[in-house]
Amino acid sequence: MPEYVLGIDFGTKRIGLAVAQTLTRQANPLKVLNNNQQFWQELQQIIAEWQIKQLIVGLPLDMDGEEQEVTRQVKNFGKKLKHQFDLPIIYVDERLSSFEAERQFQLQRAAGASKAKNKQNIDAMAAQIILQSWLDYH
Repeated sequence: MPEYVLGIDFGTKRIGLAVAQTLTRQANPLKVLNNNQQFWQELQQIIAEWQIKQLIVGLPLDMDGEEQEVTRQVKNFGKKLKHQFDLPIIYVDERLSSFEAERQFQLQRAAGASKAKNKQNIDAMAAQIILQSWLDYH
């Protein structure tokens, strides 16, 4: 039975989301939510609507694989996710995902793609890259 999984690119201002079905194994950018008080309610609605079974969270490490301050913030965020939704949380190394998302954004913009008009979509594209890397690895 196919299940839906949610990819999350955490940011202190915005949080990018992507969704994938385990049968097709193809991640798609979903949306970007502001990291504010409404975030948890909006995320609850998305998880319920898509019947999400796992949360795939990008774990930012420096280029040497070492943790940094934002890594600890993401781990705290993961603990809140686990407490709030009681779903499995899987961390994925997200090194270079933002760089790749920015590159894809620029390519789409050059090609005139409509979703490239809003730079905030980069956060959802980063979540897609994180989620797709997990899907490809598993």
